[in-house]
Amino acid sequence: MNLILEALENALSEGKDTILATVTASSGATPRGAGARMLVGEEGRITGTVGGGAVEFQSVQISQEALRKKQSNIHHFYLSQNQIEDIGMICGGNATVHYLFLSGDDQALLGRIKLAREAVRTRRPSWLVTDISEENQLGLALVLGPEGANPKDVDFSQDGWSFQGYPEDHPCTNALLAHPEAICQRGGTVVAEGHEFYVEELVVPGVVYLFGGGHVAQALVPVLASVHFAVVVLEDREEFYDPALFPGAYDVRYCDLDRIDRTVSIGPDDYVCIMTRGHKNDLEVEDQVLSTPARYIGVIGSKHKIRTINRILLERGHDQRALDRITSPIGLNIGGETPEEIAISIAAEMVAVRSGKIELFKPKPC
Repeated sequence: MNLILEALENALSEGKDTILATVTASSGATPRGAGARMLVGEEGRITGTVGGGAVEFQSVQISQEALRKKQSNIHHFYLSQNQIEDIGMICGGNATVHYLFLSGDDQALLGRIKLAREAVRTRRPSWLVTDISEENQLGLALVLGPEGANPKDVDFSQDGWSFQGYPEDHPCTNALLAHPEAICQRGGTVVAEGHEFYVEELVVPGVVYLFGGGHVAQALVPVLASVHFAVVVLEDREEFYDPALFPGAYDVRYCDLDRIDRTVSIGPDDYVCIMTRGHKNDLEVEDQVLSTPARYIGVIGSKHKIRTINRILLERGHDQRALDRITSPIGLNIGGETPEEIAISIAAEMVAVRSGKIELFKPKPC
């Protein structure tokens, strides 16, 4: 979502109108479920996806027509088997997509998007609220939790809540300020004061920080995103600092691998995958990550590389208990060799850790 916020901020800063397409409901085997988003401009899709295939193709067309009319829109897709086969899709089902017109002249909206991006950067609890009612839509609003609050365990009774985007005297504004938990705890589609809203949590507990953007990382990101991990890719090479290489990424950031604390703050619910371009960079990142409370630390590499790096980490003052936190070689042993196969093995291991099926910090034999 942060990539969409970034693209939206850029478009608004340039005075360009856009459409924010959001899947608000789905059933059957549609490619993406509720919550998938795509930003569309006059020339077509800017970033994000609503699943590809027929829904996305038609959504771009609907968005461009909505841009010409400067109007929001809702469309219900009912894909029959014949329609699916005609366009070569392998997935069918139904989906409801909301198309929100966002004016490039709306400076107040630009301010809210900047606030949203800052909230994501600082991990301040925050929610994007989209009015998806058929009529009298209120547009896009932002709910901000108290500064310094823990995104994993938000106290809705705490002071410091902020709601921006709707008129102060509107019943929906009053309802949100009085009972933020009524909407923010549930997320998804909710109804308040006769309006239907789609609510998305912007700061997701348990981020995956992926150091390195090579072939395995590029294969891994969409797999992790498909099983609902929020993945932040961190790279120090300009040619890999490209969101297009990582479909489904929560964010893509430039990172000085010798000072990762300048770019990320790793918490106890977060996952770390280390697969940089070389042993030296892996070593430097591991050295720093071991000082964080990360839930999972996985490192790609051969057994010889692991032994070499572990020896240096011990020389630098880390003890064996610290090294036992590292899962390496990363991923389940399924015999995978290609980047895609390795990505599946890593994702499977991380899902198992998340579900409690794998004991954390259990050392693997080298």
